[in-house]
Amino acid sequence: MENKRKLTDLEKHIYNKHLAISRSKRNKPFKLKRDFSDIEDTEKHKYLSRISVLVNKHSEINLDVFFEAPYELYKDVSYFGLDYFSSMRAIKSYTLYKKQLLLLDPDSQLDSIKESLKFISHFCIDNKIYFHQYHLHKTADLFTWMKHYKENKINIYSIMEFPNIFSTAKQLTEEVQKFFLSSFLDQFHNFYSKYNNSTIIKPYIQKAFPILSNFVQNQLTSSTKPLSY
Repeated sequence: MENKRKLTDLEKHIYNKHLAISRSKRNKPFKLKRDFSDIEDTEKHKYLSRISVLVNKHSEINLDVFFEAPYELYKDVSYFGLDYFSSMRAIKSYTLYKKQLLLLDPDSQLDSIKESLKFISHFCIDNKIYFHQYHLHKTADLFTWMKHYKENKINIYSIMEFPNIFSTAKQLTEEVQKFFLSSFLDQFHNFYSKYNNSTIIKPYIQKAFPILSNFVQNQLTSSTKPLSY
């Protein structure tokens, strides 16, 4: 008897993430699946495999947002199966929903901003640069923050206190700007205005910057490894 192909850890994670969100969106209880033997080499497994390929190829995909997207966009549909999420329709809904999230009131994005600042801090420590140097760090000829933005690793409001973000981005060719920043530069002044008018995130970020700067500096100076100035 031929052995069935086992689910990978990522496929199991995707299954349970889809289960949790699809049940929660319908106000139904759920229990995470532990035994996956009943779906090995089934249609569901095929869909999970397709989604895992997508996630492996695009590590920037946030699975929570990916699975939530169609429920937020299409309120009249009560359930989206794994077959939907293995199709191009899911990618389109994810892209559209991400754009909508960016246009939300920045004060509603505090949790995302906190995670972004945490990511930036750890990036600086791992790459032996000070916090205030983050926006100047480059990967090849590209400012690294732009790569992080494209990969959804940072919330764009989390870098508003770094100087000259707009002017440095405008130095890039139009083709590079479009690929890495999409419509961000066209809407920059709108984002910046929202940031300046925010009552929560601007004071939060202004308070967090010196704290994180000191934290990163302490981590770097306590290391025996050479620093980048």
